[in-house]
Amino acid sequence: MLATSDRWWVDIWRDGNVEAMAELFTDTVVRHTSTGTEQLSCADYRRRIAESQRAFCCATTRIDDRTVSGDRVWTRATSKGIARETGEPTLVTWMIIQRFEGARIAEQWVATLAGTDWRA
Repeated sequence: MLATSDRWWVDIWRDGNVEAMAELFTDTVVRHTSTGTEQLSCADYRRRIAESQRAFCCATTRIDDRTVSGDRVWTRATSKGIARETGEPTLVTWMIIQRFEGARIAEQWVATLAGTDWRA
């Protein structure tokens, strides 16, 4: 599970390789955010992530804390980058819980806090 979770942060968020999502996620993904819960095909989720990445460039992400419990990986991380719209430095704190089915991510709870620095 940790190797797959690491690839989420490295392959997708650091390297921008959204095509890797086909290897990391189940065919249908349940995504929970502050705007609600949705079920997406892996292809639709891949398009959504690619859109998000266009708003944030030159990002670096640090894993600040991580816990594995049963079929879930809990991660707190901090990303620093540049907001493309404004050109201003941006800091985002992430809280993500990933639920696995086998070796693939089936469900994610995602909360992001722009401008909040929870690094230890």
